[in-house]
Amino acid sequence: MDINAKIVGLGEGGARALTKMIDSGVGSQAEFVAIGKDENIMLASPVKKNIFLNRDPTTIYKNISEALRGANLIFLVGGLGSNAARIAIPTIISCAKNIGAVTVAFLCKPSVLEKLPRKLNAEYTLDNLRGKVNTLIAVPAEKFFVFRINQPQISLKETFEVANEIFCRGVEIFLEMAATSDSNLALLKWGNATFGYGKGDSALEAVKVAAKFPLLDENDISRAEAIFVRLVSGKPLPPDSIDAATKSIRDQMKLDAEFFSQEELILSLGEKIFASIILTRN
Repeated sequence: MDINAKIVGLGEGGARALTKMIDSGVGSQAEFVAIGKDENIMLASPVKKNIFLNRDPTTIYKNISEALRGANLIFLVGGLGSNAARIAIPTIISCAKNIGAVTVAFLCKPSVLEKLPRKLNAEYTLDNLRGKVNTLIAVPAEKFFVFRINQPQISLKETFEVANEIFCRGVEIFLEMAATSDSNLALLKWGNATFGYGKGDSALEAVKVAAKFPLLDENDISRAEAIFVRLVSGKPLPPDSIDAATKSIRDQMKLDAEFFSQEELILSLGEKIFASIILTRN
């Protein structure tokens, strides 16, 4: 099916995440939409469609509706603690439901170091997301510190830069999945989820690296209700290599958990083998 994807950045963090994606070439066929209050930050980004929240509610709803028109896949990216997320997400969800679009959210929870209003915003926003988006990946900010663990100190700004990199890759993975979906976007519906990715010289090595991705908790795989493993390589993978890689995950799963897998050949990758894992949390 034809994919009409809109990638929506919420607040300052969302605008910067969109900039990262555009600079990285992710979502080249998608339309980027930034929603927020800080016009200086938004106008300084390469995003062409900006919706400013210092307008009356009727205008905001109209502008968001028009921006999302025609989409069948909508990504939400940004920080849960932002005023932009609190204000815009209920409208985005309503519009997405009206047009029947699949919604995937990559959002960062506030750090324990952040102020109470942002934490309250995050709680409110999460309540408006759970069960209302098709896939919700909400990551505590502290998780991103792990990616710079060898540094003596890491600032919140650097933490958010890590989040941008990871969410950029997450959106790319979901877009690739959508592009290989034959007839619908059911493959993108994972509820309350998390994900990991990695690369290796073999499918098994790549999957093992993905399974140890810092966003994944130690018991996530063993407790998951459903798991999807995707292998991408520039060369055909032998069936026994694929079986060994997927078996390494299935052996860790609950007996009643669902398992799905997908392999894709992308010749430009050469000898590289990439694995991604998406799992549904309780």
